[in-house]
Amino acid sequence: MGRDIYDQFAVSRQVFEEADEVLGFSLSRLMFAGDPEELMRTKNAQPAIVTVSTATTKALEFEAGLEVSDIYSFAMGHSVGEYAALIAAQALSFVDGIRLVRARGESMQSSIKQREYAMSACILRRSTIADVVADVERVQQEIINDSHTSSNVDCDVVQVANINSSSQIVLSGTKAAVDRALASLQLKRLAMRAVNLPVSAPFHCRLMAPAKEALERKFNELAPISSSRTWTMPVISNVTARPYESAQETQRLLVEQVDKPVLWQKSMQYLKDVHGVSRWGAAGPGCVVGNLASKEYSKDIVRRLSDATAIKEFVAVLNRQKQRGF
Repeated sequence: MGRDIYDQFAVSRQVFEEADEVLGFSLSRLMFAGDPEELMRTKNAQPAIVTVSTATTKALEFEAGLEVSDIYSFAMGHSVGEYAALIAAQALSFVDGIRLVRARGESMQSSIKQREYAMSACILRRSTIADVVADVERVQQEIINDSHTSSNVDCDVVQVANINSSSQIVLSGTKAAVDRALASLQLKRLAMRAVNLPVSAPFHCRLMAPAKEALERKFNELAPISSSRTWTMPVISNVTARPYESAQETQRLLVEQVDKPVLWQKSMQYLKDVHGVSRWGAAGPGCVVGNLASKEYSKDIVRRLSDATAIKEFVAVLNRQKQRGF
């Protein structure tokens, strides 16, 4: 993860080295040559994602001789990627961002009990998101009713964790409940198929609620987002699918985001419908968010900046545009 960016851009190496120093261990060594299962643990995966995303953005800025806000007008990030978006917008320092996502990952990891969990991406048929969400909520209520208890604390859990596009959602919770919801969606022909995701915890559902308290304490300790910081561009919240309006709101919503669904499709739709966005850039490991944008808006330009080659190719495009006076 991120090795070629580390090797080819000195400015990116500095980001990796800073992450290692802040965390007190070599995250970069874990990413490049460590145990893949250890890297997948959310306390490590989250700072790794933010580090690679930030290193990618820094490489783009250095090579292009521009700030990312000179290239794009808005920032947003999927789940933990939202911290990388805030760093890119200079709303949050990289050091504080790494401290926060390490605490976020540790608190999420500690929220996991000895149960079998699952997250599954569902490809939908020609059905509305509202119908799908309603059916999942119905299944959850059935599970609570079937438990014959006044408390639903130990019940199986299933929730819509991500609304990624008009044709894809992600379910999260205990495996039995996720399987039950998937069966219902397929029986009612609301979903075509599902793919189990290789994750270490059931993110963005109420099973993660205990993690919010620890994350809030970390925010209060660091006070990382203040009204004195000048943001270089608006950042879209996963929780509201709208731009953050204040430092206080940003902190509150980042804590809420832990067990709330990621409204990715609504975020893209907001940028498209309200601001006419037609060019998207996905900076960081993998191609998931870039692919989501391409499928949702097939006529738009989507840049997947996931490796050194893609960064250099995009910089060449930007340089040609400069020469033409764009």
